[in-house]
Amino acid sequence: MNNRWLALTIIFLSFLQFTLNWFNIVPTFGHLIAELHLTLPQLGTIVGVFIAGYGLAHIPGGMLAEALGMRFAMLFGIAVETLGEMLSSQVDSFTALLVARFICGVGGSVYIGSAIGLTTAWFRDHELVTANGLITGVAFTVGAALGLYAWADVVVHFGWRNALLVGAAVGAITFVAILMAFPNPPGAHAQAVKGSHLDRAALKRVFGNRNLWILGLSFLGGYGGYFTAAELLPTYAQQHLGLSQTEADSIGVILLISGIPGSFIGGWLADKLFGIIPTLIGAWLIESIALLMIPHLGAAGLPAAAAIIGSTAILGFIGWIAVPGLYRHSIHLSDVPTACGLMLTIAAIGGVLVPSLYGKIAATWGYPSAWTFTAVISVATMLCCLFVHRPDDKTAKSRSLKAAKTA
Repeated sequence: MNNRWLALTIIFLSFLQFTLNWFNIVPTFGHLIAELHLTLPQLGTIVGVFIAGYGLAHIPGGMLAEALGMRFAMLFGIAVETLGEMLSSQVDSFTALLVARFICGVGGSVYIGSAIGLTTAWFRDHELVTANGLITGVAFTVGAALGLYAWADVVVHFGWRNALLVGAAVGAITFVAILMAFPNPPGAHAQAVKGSHLDRAALKRVFGNRNLWILGLSFLGGYGGYFTAAELLPTYAQQHLGLSQTEADSIGVILLISGIPGSFIGGWLADKLFGIIPTLIGAWLIESIALLMIPHLGAAGLPAAAAIIGSTAILGFIGWIAVPGLYRHSIHLSDVPTACGLMLTIAAIGGVLVPSLYGKIAATWGYPSAWTFTAVISVATMLCCLFVHRPDDKTAKSRSLKAAKTA
């Protein structure tokens, strides 16, 4: 196997454990209610505290990769998330579980920036968006589906504590696989991923890059709209349309799984057809239209809207997160984890605020106003893409083609 595809395969498998150990807490909720006497608001806090750790550690995780190397940071992130998963299986109180899930989120955050950085090291000169689609789209979605749905059977057969320990074992096996088998990228890229690059110049390249700030803002609304639909569309289907629990859950599954074809399509559109920025604009515009249509659809049309939202949000995301690796003239390879961390941190504001504002608007003015709000904020932030320098201009393309011919 070509080394770059071996590297991508290992990163793909490591992404599975990352999202598996993110979402596999959900099938344990019934047991947590019975054993730890948790309430529904406390369950929501457990979900949120992972995201809090995940959001807070993006930039520090990127800086760790620049200082000590991407491979070290990726292993460190997996180890921390695995530790958090082990601690989650042993808790005897709500407070202890919050601490454990926060640790899991921090580990996942440190992991993801370096995983994207190492993917960039192997694919920066060709098919970067497609490679990112496989890990941040397909692997992310499959891992989430395993955690949310397949792990329910593991919980039934082994109990909730042992089920979480099995998830931790998956993380430990992934750690060993990367430690033993992950290949070093070729040429100058090998030095770029080894660390010792964190200095004032590196920080200036990232935090002084206007394109990264604008790109972060560009997905703030779409990111929040996606998570609003993923978390609250099934509830809307039950309360507003009278669907059963099973029917409503199936809409959530459709939204999640539709990200898989969106990942493949997004990589092809961005790499081969339209380029990055037009692909982002088109994807998030379609997502916004689907969000806007939700209150006008019945039970028959809602699954289609869910599929469109899930596929187009991920379609845009996989190109969006690849952009730092395409700014060859201004962002060094060693800067990629921190640059991705900056963008993810800005977008995470939408992931927190948009669902919350949706709930308040729905309670005050009704569901149509709430879904209209998510669509409007998604379009408004997407328009920031119009002010971003396109990394796939003629100069960048000529460099990419030249590199591909000499590879």
